[in-house]
Amino acid sequence: MNKFSWDIIQKQSDEILSCGLNKLKTQPFCDTSTVNEKGFGNYLISLDKIPFYVGEGKELNKRLKQQFKSNTSTFYKNFEKLNSINPLAKPTTIDKFKIQFISTNIGRKEVEEFGIVNLPTKLNGFQLYKRKRFDIANQKGLWDAVQENFAKNLKEGENEILKSTFTSWFAAKLVRSAGLYLVKDNSNKLIYIGESSDIGERIKVHSGRTYFSALRRHIGTDILGFELQEIKGKKRYFSEIADRKVTEFLKTCEVTLFPVAFGRYELEEYLIKKHRPLLNRKDNKD
Repeated sequence: MNKFSWDIIQKQSDEILSCGLNKLKTQPFCDTSTVNEKGFGNYLISLDKIPFYVGEGKELNKRLKQQFKSNTSTFYKNFEKLNSINPLAKPTTIDKFKIQFISTNIGRKEVEEFGIVNLPTKLNGFQLYKRKRFDIANQKGLWDAVQENFAKNLKEGENEILKSTFTSWFAAKLVRSAGLYLVKDNSNKLIYIGESSDIGERIKVHSGRTYFSALRRHIGTDILGFELQEIKGKKRYFSEIADRKVTEFLKTCEVTLFPVAFGRYELEEYLIKKHRPLLNRKDNKD
């Protein structure tokens, strides 16, 4: 058996993430001028060596440059807002914060979620309860070994999800787990791939009104030929008649819900780029 097979990295996700987060928090502190990593990765932003914010990016140097501009920074806006209500630290300028970072071939979203819970960080909040508490430790090269094996893992993940059982949309068991969901139309053609930290809840969203659902918007515009209507400056919803027809279309579709404890962003990107589902936009290109 492969020591780092897809099934094993799912079962040992906490141990792997423990090692990855340990590697991240033991990297040297730097500023944006020394971050040359153009690929996928994770970063940790600290003040006086105290972790305040953990994040991920597909283009790490670009993401960090955004984070260290006051008008586009997520962490610094949160810092100023929270510090004005309940002081976290002495008021300071954005350049006083320092960065640690690592390249990440697989598991970058889970590193972020794991770090929010287990460091913990003061300026993250949205995904506070997505992972359980787990000791951060050096697992003797486990993280690096998994990163080196990522291409094989994604192929194995693809094999597992494609042989999973598809059921009619409204008969699907709504698994409350992080993972992916794949949608096929009535001709058995794969038309959409999505991910979520709660795939059961995401299916509920897609089953309701269109406003919060990209899948419903694409079904309506790309398959049924409807025009989106505008609300609050955004084209996000259909008329009631069109919306009912989108729901009727979903009734003809099949879906599978596939839990993923480690690597859901990367598996989604890999599948979209390889299979090019009709309704996906991101990563559906060379």
